[in-house]
Amino acid sequence: MQSVWLKPFKEIYNFIFWWGITTPSKIFGFSKTLLLETDEALDLGTNIRLWLAIEPLFGDYTWQGRLSGFFLRGVRVIFSIAVYILVFLIGLIFMLMWLLLPVLAILLII
Repeated sequence: MQSVWLKPFKEIYNFIFWWGITTPSKIFGFSKTLLLETDEALDLGTNIRLWLAIEPLFGDYTWQGRLSGFFLRGVRVIFSIAVYILVFLIGLIFMLMWLLLPVLAILLII
């Protein structure tokens, strides 16, 4: 049986644990899942491998096909990296905003 005096402290501890540990880990897990889904959709590893091998697009093995494949895959690799960075930064911003929300609320009250 818990003491009546300890129950408020336990509730405060549970809230702080939920705010500082549980929810940020869920945000991190969601961000990780989103990055994995993005990787599956954009397939950066395969594009880098084919880009560096100067593999032609659509089976066109002429020098024009190899050149166009090199440039188009290069654009796709740069776009994919930009999307990865954007998804990572959005997840990081959400986590930081979650952790800083109490500080911002206190500053707005004062």
